Formats: sequence, structure tokens, C-alpha cells
Amino acid sequence: MTKHEENFLDCVASLGCVVCRNLGLGPTPAQIHHIRDGQGMAQRASHYLVIPLCPLHHTGGVHGESFHAGPREFESKYGSEISLLAQTIREVFAQR
Repeated sequence: MTKHEENFLDCVASLGCVVCRNLGLGPTPAQIHHIRDGQGMAQRASHYLVIPLCPLHHTGGVHGESFHAGPREFESKYGSEISLLAQTIREVFAQR
């Protein structure tokens, strides 16, 4: 990972979980989620194609609450990965 990628990931994580913020829950600690849209099973997206998700919304929730427990249900409830990515990118660059 390059220093620039590392700095970008730090900026994304500092936003807090995008879903929690959109629900009005305020900032919560975030993990980095590499988007899956357009990726093969064993592929990981670029370090620039990431969204911040708390542990509950990333991997720790129940089906439909957590992305990895039910991606389709997650997206129908909280928005597509692409729309959350676009929001994240806007917010990162608004900080600069």
C-alpha cells in the first residue's frame, strides 16, 4: 500500500460509519469496506473504492443489517455501494 492510499484510508475511516451517520446516529468508529460491486469472488477493489462502515454494518450484524450478512438486503435498506461510495468521496474531499 502506498503512503497516499494509507492517508486516503485514514481520511475515510475518520468520517465514521456512513450508514450510522445517514440514520442520524452520529459518528461511530468505522472499518474500511472495499466495495464488491464489479469485483470477482477473489478480487478486492482498489484502496480508493472504499466506504466506512461500523462493525455492525460491515460484518457483525444480522442478515440485511450487515453488508457481509446480506448484501442485497443491506443495499435495499441503506443504499447501493456505489451511492455510498459517491457520498464518501464527496465527504472526504469536502474535508480537504
